[in-house]
Amino acid sequence: MGHDERLTVFWVVHLALLGLFCLELLFVLSVWLKARVPGLPADAPRRRKLGAALRFAAGLVFSRRVGALLRALVVDGIVHRRLFRTDARRWAVHMTVFGSWLALGLLSTLTGVVVEVLPLLGMNPEAVASIPLFGQLFHADVWWVALLNEILGLLVIAGMLLVITRRYIRKDPNQRTMPADSIVIGLLTIIALGGFLAESLRLLADYVTASGVLSPDPAMISPERLPPALYDPWGPQWGFVGYLLASLLGALRLSASTWQGAYTVVFWLHFATVSALLFTLPFSRFFHVIMSPVIVAYNTMKAQQARGTPRGGLTRGQP
Repeated sequence: MGHDERLTVFWVVHLALLGLFCLELLFVLSVWLKARVPGLPADAPRRRKLGAALRFAAGLVFSRRVGALLRALVVDGIVHRRLFRTDARRWAVHMTVFGSWLALGLLSTLTGVVVEVLPLLGMNPEAVASIPLFGQLFHADVWWVALLNEILGLLVIAGMLLVITRRYIRKDPNQRTMPADSIVIGLLTIIALGGFLAESLRLLADYVTASGVLSPDPAMISPERLPPALYDPWGPQWGFVGYLLASLLGALRLSASTWQGAYTVVFWLHFATVSALLFTLPFSRFFHVIMSPVIVAYNTMKAQQARGTPRGGLTRGQP
């Protein structure tokens, strides 16, 4: 399967799975709506509760309070200032895991816009790649893109090791774990490690010569995938972990087609693992990583506005 065909199949399957994931989130939301919503009786229909919650959220976003909410979201919801003051070790684990995954997610989103969206708007690859800095996301072998992905990937692995140590080796007596949590931890670790393997196999598929030698050269990749505008900042060696692994595997002197087949298999296994994580996450305690920043930000904003006046904070209903 060629590069373009693989991407086409990927997006078709990916969008279908995202649709199923949205249905899963609707189910989780229906469970949450069993809880009490301020301003409505506890036995109010879920439709009324959902409408009230959406009106409240819209009123908050389109009000003067949105600035305070965004500040609280960054400082207290994402950076977790209070956790840092309380327990610097737990804060380091949180930021290593959550921060690196968040950064990787943002980087992937920007890359998707550059690689997928801009060409759909009529821009050819050379024009996209010529956009200052932003266009260099068009290919993963631009030196700073490769380096950034490598550093973030290593931070993710370090964070997962800290999580595994805290939960299973030096067990925290206050840490409660359910089976879904262990599945999520395992999937996250596999995804982090699999990313480096997929990167190495891609390098081998792209840069192995006819004699089976790993000898990277930008001219070996078609201009549609690596426009000449990116030849100057090109530098796959900056992805040092993946490149080192590719160099070691390259000693096998296999053909580029063999490496391409191996890369295709690992690519789809990696995709399947990410999809499994997507469907498992809402049923684990790790889902609070997604929801808690918003809740913490709202409660912090309310506390700052109250200036000591008792006010009710937002709480997440339990099923």
